[in-house]
Amino acid sequence: MQRFRFRLERVLQWQLKICQLKENDVRLSLLAISDADQRIAQLRAASLAAEHDSLNPPALTSADLVALARFRIRVIRDHEALAALKLGLQQTLKQQRENLTAERRRLRQLEKLRARSLEDYASAANRESEQLATECHLSKWVSQALLEQSAIGGREQQASPE
Repeated sequence: MQRFRFRLERVLQWQLKICQLKENDVRLSLLAISDADQRIAQLRAASLAAEHDSLNPPALTSADLVALARFRIRVIRDHEALAALKLGLQQTLKQQRENLTAERRRLRQLEKLRARSLEDYASAANRESEQLATECHLSKWVSQALLEQSAIGGREQQASPE
């Protein structure tokens, strides 16, 4: 019997690669969200440090107060931009996870097809082995019967004088 060959093996391998690429996309999105979180935390820390410094100075000039106000406005704008970026990244991540789930489902379907195909192959191989064993047994049995018959026939010929 031929060795097992899954006809959709190349499709299965391709689907596996697609799943790996989708998993990589999800990892990259998670890293991007983590980076955005770090940038938001750094922005908050810088804002808090500036607020703390402005509360304890010996004397603030009007230019310092204007600079502090501009800094606060910039921090608010940067925070809003980073929050919007993070929201977009989270939506992208959600879509990528849905895509990954769909690709994994396709992969599982192909793996189930492969498993069923392997079971069918094993079943056919077992039937073929059983058939071969039966044929061997019958062949041996027929050979022994022919030998016995020829031995009996030879004895009968020797026993009867002609």
